[in-house]
Amino acid sequence: MTSSKPSWTDRRLPAFFTRWRTDWKDEELTPANYLDFEGGLRFVLAAAWLFCPETVEYRGGVFLKARFGQDNVDNWFANLGDDRERVEAVTNQVKLWDTFNNTPLTDDDQLGEELPQLALALGECWQGILSARYPDLEITVEVSDEEDGSYGPTVTFWTSPAVSPFG
Repeated sequence: MTSSKPSWTDRRLPAFFTRWRTDWKDEELTPANYLDFEGGLRFVLAAAWLFCPETVEYRGGVFLKARFGQDNVDNWFANLGDDRERVEAVTNQVKLWDTFNNTPLTDDDQLGEELPQLALALGECWQGILSARYPDLEITVEVSDEEDGSYGPTVTFWTSPAVSPFG
């Protein structure tokens, strides 16, 4: 799966949720109900930083604040020959396996199988938020999942000057 301008169109309810709803014997329960019943507010508040990330501007680029380090970015500029878009793309990568490396992904909840959907949702959020935050830039969000499974679902973005329809 590689997608620029991600769109989360194949929305399947997670396996853990459908089991929970069945246990409650109420097929009308929604994911929002799950968050309320299971004390999810703490997790949703923390997830806001993932779905609506803080950013910093540096050397003409936009970087995730949580992944930004001036020395690191300067090293990437030196290694990539001042290719700002590539520097942004590599610096802004969020690998979901790394984000959730303390969570069992292969247990009965099948959470590892849910990560591609999460990556698409994250990418779609970033696309909208970053486009609104930086209206003078073209924002490209890429969601990928390597064929060999070496990195798992990954989300990144880079910017370029917006192209005016009037030239």
